[in-house]
Amino acid sequence: RDNKTLYKIILTIIVIGGLAIGGIQSSVWFQNKLTGRIEASAPERLSNAQALLAADNPTQALEELRPIFERIDNPEITPKALLLHIEIAQYQNNPDAVEKLLKQIIDEYPSAPEYPQVAIDYARIQEGKGDLDSAMSLYKTIYETAPPALRAPATTALAREKERNSKPLEAHALYKEAIADAPQKSDAWYEAVGALGELNTTLLFSQTPTPDSKVYTVMPGDSLTSIGSKLNITQGQLLRANGLDNPNTLRPNQSLKYTPKDFHIIIERSTCQIYLMDSDGIFKLYSTGLGRPEKETTLGKYKIGNKEKDPTWHKPGSTPIPPGDPGNELGSRWLPLIPEEEALPTDLGIHGTIQPDSIGIYSSSGCPRMHNAKVEELYDLVVRSTPVRIVDVYPPQN
Repeated sequence: RDNKTLYKIILTIIVIGGLAIGGIQSSVWFQNKLTGRIEASAPERLSNAQALLAADNPTQALEELRPIFERIDNPEITPKALLLHIEIAQYQNNPDAVEKLLKQIIDEYPSAPEYPQVAIDYARIQEGKGDLDSAMSLYKTIYETAPPALRAPATTALAREKERNSKPLEAHALYKEAIADAPQKSDAWYEAVGALGELNTTLLFSQTPTPDSKVYTVMPGDSLTSIGSKLNITQGQLLRANGLDNPNTLRPNQSLKYTPKDFHIIIERSTCQIYLMDSDGIFKLYSTGLGRPEKETTLGKYKIGNKEKDPTWHKPGSTPIPPGDPGNELGSRWLPLIPEEEALPTDLGIHGTIQPDSIGIYSSSGCPRMHNAKVEELYDLVVRSTPVRIVDVYPPQN
C-alpha cells in the first residue's frame, strides 16, 4: 500500500511538472509570437506615431509606441522609438524626459547607428548645465570613433573647449577640421563656420600677435591713412588691433600690429549670405537682406569702391537724407559696388539698415544690407577694390 501511494505521488508530480513545463513553453511561445508581431509592426507604429505627433496628438503618439517600449529590446528598432519619444517630450516641453531618454540610448544601445548624434545631443545638455567633464568625455569619444560627417559637432565642441582654455590657435585648427568634415551647409557646418568667423575677427582685431600678424614701425610723418595705403589694410584694422581710439596719436617708432589679408567677397543670392573669403577659405559668414523678387539683386562681378562712414542717402526722387535721419535706410556704413562687367547696375552697395528684421530675407530694392554692427566690422576688414561676386549658389553646383 505504501508503494502505491508513493507511485501516485510521483505520477502526480510528473503530471503537474509536465503541465507546468507545457504552460511555460506555451507562454514563451505566445510571448515570442507577440513580440514578433510587434517587431513586424514596428515600422508602421513608428510611422503612425510620427503622423500623430505631426497632427498635434502627442499622447496618442506615445500610446502607439508603448508596445515597442514594453516588448522589444532591439538595437535596430528600440532606439528609433526612443528618439521619437524624445521628439514627443520636446513637443511637451519636458527637458528632463529628453535628457533621461538620451541617456537611456547612450547606456543601452552604444552600437546603434543613432548613437553619435544622441551622444552629441546629450553632451550639449551637459555642457549647457556646466558639467564640462561629462560633456567633453562624450565629445572626445565621438571625435575618436565616429565617421567624419558625424563627428563634426564634437570637433566644434572640442574647439570651444580650447577657446575656454585660452588656446585660440588650437581651436582655430579644430574649427577648420570640423568645416572640412561636415556636409556643406548642414547645421554642423554652419555651427563651425560661425564659430570660426568669430574667432577669426577676434584674433585679427586683438592686440595679441598671431602667426599671420606682422609689426609695422611708425616713421616720422606717417599717418594711419598713409600706413593703411602702404600696407593695403584698413585704418579700422589698425585702430582695433592696436587699441587706438584716436588716429592722430601716432608717434615715431611706435609698433603697430597688422594682419595682411587678400580678401574677396561672395554674395549668395539664394541664401541671403555674404561670404568673406581669404586665401584659406571662408574667413567669416554674414547674413544679409537682398533685393525683393521684383527688384532682385543683380548677379555679376563688382569691386568695392570708396567706402563711407555715416553716409547720406541720395534716395531717387527725393532730397538727400542725412546720416542719423530716421528715414536714412543706409545705416552706419556704405560700401559701393562698382561694376566689373557690362550692363550691371551702378547704384548698388553693401550698407547697414534701420530695419534689423529685414536681414536674412529678400527685403531691399537690390542692395545687400547688413546689421549695423556687422557692416561696421566688414568696413574695417576690407579695402577699396576688394573683389565682389554676386552668385545665385555658392559653391557653384555641377
